[in-house]
Amino acid sequence: MSMPRLRNYSAEYQRRLVKAAERGLSRSQARGHAREGERPILPATAKDSARFEAALKLYRHSRDQAASARALHIAPERLRRFLRENVQVEGRGRTLKITDYRIREMTVISKGKASTTRLRGFDQASLNGDHLNAVKAFLNTNDADLLAPFAGRSVTDDRGVSHPLETGPNTLRRLAHAGDEPFHEIYRLSL
Repeated sequence: MSMPRLRNYSAEYQRRLVKAAERGLSRSQARGHAREGERPILPATAKDSARFEAALKLYRHSRDQAASARALHIAPERLRRFLRENVQVEGRGRTLKITDYRIREMTVISKGKASTTRLRGFDQASLNGDHLNAVKAFLNTNDADLLAPFAGRSVTDDRGVSHPLETGPNTLRRLAHAGDEPFHEIYRLSL
């Protein structure tokens, strides 16, 4: 029976620091705990990203950061870091305000055509998502009153260009029957 190999932890740690320095990384990045403002060595996985998005959504509704993190099996300090790096949180409790300026790629129906546009912020994406839902409901029910709240409204893309939301029933029917069905995509975050 062979004896287990004795590890020299300090030598392993020194090798890790030297390799990180060769790659231009800081000591904290080499340890695996990058400081605020430093990029982590390993990017977040898509699975983690979806969990953090769900935790952010739950935090918006419950206003309890620790409970939102625990509900999705995320350490509260990891959720705090995600919030610090991705959104701006002001106030607490009833006065909590979460400002999200991340860029989202969405289908925008404007000026008689549907195109993929990069929208900055939750508010712009939410308005566009509500418009897409109203268009889908209009196409199913043929009730033009569903489009009335969006008359004269527009969304602004990440370059500051305004896109007026399409509310013309004939134009929307023409787009829907053109074979290109953009209404299934809601949005996707661009990182």
